[in-house]
Amino acid sequence: MPLALVLDRGPHQLAVVHVHNDASMRHVELILRPWTEVDAPALTQAIAESVEHLRPWMPWAAAEPIDLERRRAWIRETAVGPDRVYGLWLDGRIVGGGGLHRRIRHAGLEIGYWVHAAFLRRGIATEAVRRLCAEAFDDEAVQRVEIHHDRANVASGRVAAAAGFELVGERPDERKAPGEEGIECVWRLERARYARAG
Repeated sequence: MPLALVLDRGPHQLAVVHVHNDASMRHVELILRPWTEVDAPALTQAIAESVEHLRPWMPWAAAEPIDLERRRAWIRETAVGPDRVYGLWLDGRIVGGGGLHRRIRHAGLEIGYWVHAAFLRRGIATEAVRRLCAEAFDDEAVQRVEIHHDRANVASGRVAAAAGFELVGERPDERKAPGEEGIECVWRLERARYARAG
């Protein structure tokens, strides 16, 4: 359960979120920061440990495993945009990833995220989405953020609802991953609603 937010940002750190670690009753910090090439081995390991959990929902997981040089090349590509992609760390360990993607038009960004299989149901995705929303709306040109997921991925729907998004529609979509049923759910958070929730 989240306990507090620290909004101060360092030069390479998007945010620090204090979360409650139920197993040890300690407070630990969820850190969001851009990936660096140094992260490639640990990121590769985290994905390998989670790939069976990710494959049903993440099209990119079908290509896993990839070698370290390809991982480093991907990190270099993300560093120059146009998307903003971050790693999630908890207690010094990679627990997932998230990003702001220019997949939608009309002053909007799409949020994507994944969580390590060993760290599910701890509120990590919800807190990461909240921080990504704050980052998105720091840009005055951004008027809305969206989360898109297949209807069969009910966990992503719970994350979107918990983060304050509103389900605005369902539409047929190509099945891009094996767990999908081919119906895309679109969740939206408008700038005005975000500001009111303040």
